[in-house]
Amino acid sequence: MKNSLLHSFRQDVKDCCENKFPLYVDSFTNLWEYEFGSLDDVPNDVNDLIANRAIEYGLME
Repeated sequence: MKNSLLHSFRQDVKDCCENKFPLYVDSFTNLWEYEFGSLDDVPNDVNDLIANRAIEYGLME
């Protein structure tokens, strides 16, 4: 389950536009937290991907 969810999220975020980015992140984090209880064990590369894309879109400094 984790690998499938991570793979799907990585693909979605990599190819998404600025408007869809927050929706993908919200969906992923909600599902991850529901399935696994917390966001503590989200892989570092996914955290980095979220942060880098947010900065790229001007959503975060």
